[in-house]
Amino acid sequence: MSVDAKQIKKINYFSKLPEDMCAKIAKVVEQKTCGPKTRLLKEGDTGDTMILVFQGQVEVSKNMMVKAASGFTMSRKSIIRLETTDPPPSTKPITEPNVAVVQAPAFGIGEFSLVLDDAIRTAHVDSTTDVGYGILKLDDFSTIVDENPSIGSPVYFEVAKAAVTNLATASKDISNLTQAFFFILTR
Repeated sequence: MSVDAKQIKKINYFSKLPEDMCAKIAKVVEQKTCGPKTRLLKEGDTGDTMILVFQGQVEVSKNMMVKAASGFTMSRKSIIRLETTDPPPSTKPITEPNVAVVQAPAFGIGEFSLVLDDAIRTAHVDSTTDVGYGILKLDDFSTIVDENPSIGSPVYFEVAKAAVTNLATASKDISNLTQAFFFILTR
């Protein structure tokens, strides 16, 4: 089975595009599958590809420095799980979630790779079920945008919205950490 325009259109970054433009993107997406426990993205790596998840569930996690009795150590913290609804995962997750599970018909991860050369991955993404996904390369997407400039604006707008949302969340987190640090210093 190959990727088609309807699958591309389910992903929020491409949902505003006409179906014929989604078809152009579908032609360059490399379709793949994997089982549970597969690392799709690794925090800190650079990349020029976006992962388009058409079926399955993934867990997003980040490395965190924590203090242990023996000193500081690196620990991985689950942030969220993302799960497709159209179609739902074909297998049950290998573990029960301890974070929120956000559902969407399909979703994209690594979207900053569509606008930045060598975008730095900001989190780990691991499969928790069998996953059907596609890989969209920056070079392929850039060629499509060069040939069809009307594709760029709606996609880049959706990526910018995601960036602004992430920035607002990070700003709030920094404010909370600053307040906690100040509280500890003034005790």
